[in-house]
Amino acid sequence: MAEGTETPQPNGRKRSDKVLTVIFVMVVAVVLIGEAYIYTLNASGRYSSDVEFTSDGINYSVTSKGSELYTIVVMDNGSFEKIEKYYIYYDDSYGSKVEKVRVPVGAKALTQDYHISQLILTLNNRGIHDIEILNASALGDALSADITNGDAPVRGLVVLSGALPDTVYTGNAADPIIQWINGGGSLYWAGNLLGAYQAVPGGVVEMPAGYETLFFPGKAGCLNTAEDEPVLSDETSNDYRYSLSLMNNRIRYGVDKTMFGASEILAVGYTDGTYCSTVMYRSGAGMICVFAGDYSNNQRHDIAQIIASGISAYTEKDAAGYAVGEVKRNTVTGSISIVYAPGHNYVAYVYYGGYYTVYGKMTERTP
Repeated sequence: MAEGTETPQPNGRKRSDKVLTVIFVMVVAVVLIGEAYIYTLNASGRYSSDVEFTSDGINYSVTSKGSELYTIVVMDNGSFEKIEKYYIYYDDSYGSKVEKVRVPVGAKALTQDYHISQLILTLNNRGIHDIEILNASALGDALSADITNGDAPVRGLVVLSGALPDTVYTGNAADPIIQWINGGGSLYWAGNLLGAYQAVPGGVVEMPAGYETLFFPGKAGCLNTAEDEPVLSDETSNDYRYSLSLMNNRIRYGVDKTMFGASEILAVGYTDGTYCSTVMYRSGAGMICVFAGDYSNNQRHDIAQIIASGISAYTEKDAAGYAVGEVKRNTVTGSISIVYAPGHNYVAYVYYGGYYTVYGKMTERTP
């Protein structure tokens, strides 16, 4: 046989093909094992924490069976109440308006249903378990019931479809989604321009120009319609990008923070000086939280951190307390001094792992 040639294999494939196949299978296995590792660590009871609010601060204990970085952020949430239940909208019989995004070789495509399933697991690891997936019809019923019963202030709605269904949104101020937010509900939005599309059975309807003013009155043009580019600058009006280990640095579909007063919004994460990766806006008695960018693991991490931490548009820009340290196969205790504002709600969020969070727990103090 001539030098430099390979012996054909019985199935007609070369050894190099087999090597590439083995490498590909190993990459896929590493990706899947990594996901399983992150999502099952807490289930094995590796982590726990406890926070006790006192008259002048908090006492805390953090426990780990391994070695982890822990972070504790205490926030003054003003009048904002802890959300007791979360809805996630998903209806595969209705249209959506999200961009297909690239993923690493071997990783699953970031479809809407997969993105939601992974978000739920991520929220579970951060102590959020009361979650209900609702289709278009059930969402309309739930929001109407919340409005009637006065439950909107303790409800959150996550929409990742890029389009609100016609059961709650028609482009009018009397729509259930608007009434629900104004009545105290919290909308967590991602996937596209808020209000630009209405989902209907089997498709979407593009809404007329000015759609954003229904959600942001008097702020025409406040959403970023440009193609997405990563930004590297932290939002410096507060330190929550760092203290909550926020990762998403995309600003497409994001809110123009310069069009709002300081008391109207809390912008966190990354920014180009105009648009921000996450903006929380006070709307009536409720809140709208817009996560910029198309689907990504970083965006999902930030959605989970924002929800699990209890931060809101009503949160003071300076954290009420902060601590960071390392726990190694034992329990670490400590305290943080806090000067309470009379009549305000406070939350303390404990999480392990920094940017690769494996555990989280939020504790609330009410007046």
